[in-house]
Amino acid sequence: MRIAVCEDNEIHRDILEHLLTHYFSERSIPFELVPYKYGMNFLYDMEEGAYFDIAFLDIYMDDTMGNQIAHKLRAMGYQGEIVFFTASPNFAIESYDVDAGGYLLKPLDYGKLKMVMDRITRNIAPSTYQIRQRTTVTNLAYHEILYIESNNSKCILHTECGGVYTVYKTLNTIEKELRDRRFLRCHQSFLVNMDHIKQIGKQFLLSNGDIVPIRQRGVKPVRQTYIDYIASKSVVL
Repeated sequence: MRIAVCEDNEIHRDILEHLLTHYFSERSIPFELVPYKYGMNFLYDMEEGAYFDIAFLDIYMDDTMGNQIAHKLRAMGYQGEIVFFTASPNFAIESYDVDAGGYLLKPLDYGKLKMVMDRITRNIAPSTYQIRQRTTVTNLAYHEILYIESNNSKCILHTECGGVYTVYKTLNTIEKELRDRRFLRCHQSFLVNMDHIKQIGKQFLLSNGDIVPIRQRGVKPVRQTYIDYIASKSVVL
């Protein structure tokens, strides 16, 4: 998910980016935040073909007004979400004209930001991995995948409901396709979903009782990656 943050005040921009990073990390939603100091630079990028799922717009910026940017976006056919964040409540009613997904007042409150983001992301399909088997296609939500193990020329996906899927791809290929920070390459032959790890030792104990090995020469960095991941989901400003 790509997020544009248009805010000319560096402090307010950093605060919003921090809160959004916490929100998406907490929910293990892949995201990319792109900051803009000037609203017109953001608009120029959009006119040149850039796309963002959500655009956060400050109302008062040095070079333009966020509400004017919003109207231009809709006139261009932009169908993504627009969220205003500002020190003034004066444009709240006008935000309905551009079908804004939220109107947040500064200083930003994480609880209110969370409510807006929950409402926006509720209708967005969770990240899924598509498995093709002959004439059938299965879409596995990332959170359903416990771990993936490599077995010769194929890989086996294990799910939290006990399902097992065979995919004729290398583990390197699947890792690149997933591109999600919750999946940790803990062993040459294993990719584990860190959200399902319950205990760390010389191996990982998962929520379903399965054991996933950790490569012997890389135990310390693998453990640290997991610790950092858990910490990133619990830290908030």
